[in-house]
Amino acid sequence: MTEPLPGLTADDVRTARFGRPEWGKRGYHKGEVDAFLELVAGRLETSDGLTAADVHNVAFSRPPIGRRGYNEDQVDVLLDRAEAAIRQLEQMRR
Repeated sequence: MTEPLPGLTADDVRTARFGRPEWGKRGYHKGEVDAFLELVAGRLETSDGLTAADVHNVAFSRPPIGRRGYNEDQVDVLLDRAEAAIRQLEQMRR
């Protein structure tokens, strides 16, 4: 098992909370974001799974019309941190 990286842990990812997008915007689909972040948390705990490129390239759909998902900017900040943490793990394995 790999050591947790300072600055971002699996618990940080699992307990992250996001606000709603601005009025009139739909944001990211909550279920898709939650499922992907569980994969990210798992990757931070083990040496297998997602790559930094997977995190960089992820795309989420919009929630159904009339529903508001997660604030995109807030999710993107966490994804940037996750990408950096996973990239660091990848470099440590080389």
